[in-house]
Amino acid sequence: MSDTSASDVTAQEPIWLRLVYMIVFGFLAHVAFSLTIFLGIVQLVVLLATKEKNEELRNFSRNLVQYVGECLAFIVFARDEKPFPLGKFPSVGSTI
Repeated sequence: MSDTSASDVTAQEPIWLRLVYMIVFGFLAHVAFSLTIFLGIVQLVVLLATKEKNEELRNFSRNLVQYVGECLAFIVFARDEKPFPLGKFPSVGSTI
């Protein structure tokens, strides 16, 4: 039994268009990853200054990590839905 769902979506758009999307989402994932590292440093400074974590910064960072994962999943064909800005921006609950 073969998985036809991935090939069905790929067949709807030309492969060159998928390649363009992969390049764009690779760049966006790189920017989001760099921003996540920067926010980790900011969170460390906030923690040292106030002795408490900033929850808004923490939640946004979680969402960025999820976004990078979605971009990478699209790039390696593990996901066919396009990530933000063509799809919905991920929203992670406070369970992490």
